[in-house]
Order: sequence, then structure tokens, then C-alpha cells
Amino acid sequence: MMNKSMNQARVAFFFAAVALLSFYSFAKDKPKDATVSLHGAIMDSQCGFNVHSNARSHDWMTKRGIQGATDEASCTRHCVKDMGGSYVLVVKKDVYKLDDQVKAEQFAGKKVKINGSLDAETHTLHIFDMEEDK
Repeated sequence: MMNKSMNQARVAFFFAAVALLSFYSFAKDKPKDATVSLHGAIMDSQCGFNVHSNARSHDWMTKRGIQGATDEASCTRHCVKDMGGSYVLVVKKDVYKLDDQVKAEQFAGKKVKINGSLDAETHTLHIFDMEEDK
């Protein structure tokens, strides 16, 4: 009887060890999100990804007198609300998706500093905090 319970304990220990090692091997291969601090401008995805222009700017929309797009902030909001865009952070030539669209809306068209974590696979910033960058 003692041998049977010892064998069961060994089998249980073996399976627990295999499960733990399997979990560890899968977890260590996933890249960890990098914590970053970025300075850039909150724009809409159309302008940020050059749908309306080739310079990541609002000039095309504002110079043509598009209703609801008179400056950077209004153009950004117009493209998000009326044209199906989303708020993004533009840093020089890099465009980052933002996980918190409500917070980003408060800074539409403005230069900001964002602290957060960057998901390298999706190029998405998970915002910890955001403030206007003067």
C-alpha cells in the first residue's frame, strides 16, 4: 500500500514539474512590454499614416476648408469622429496606436509626453500617464 501511494506521489510530482517547466518555457519566449517615455503629437490615424497627405500633417484638410477641420485639434477630432480614425501618437516618423482613446481625445492636436509600456508586436502604447509637452 505504501509503494502505491509513493508511486502516485512521484507521478504527481513528475506531472507538476513538467507543467511548471512548460509554462516557464512559453512565458520566457514572449517579449516583455518595454516601459517608455515618448514626446510627440496626438493626431488622427489618417493624417498620422499619410492617408490625406504625405507629410503627416493636417495642411491638406485645413487648406481645403474641410468643414470641422480648421486647425490641428479640430482636424484631429473631425477625422476620428466623422471619418472613422483613431487617436495615435506621432513621434517624428513613428506612429503609435494608443490604448486609451478617451484620454488621447483630451490632447487632440497637441504635443504631449506619454509614459507607458510599448507592445512591440502591435506597436501600441499602453498609457500610464499623459501630459501636455510645452
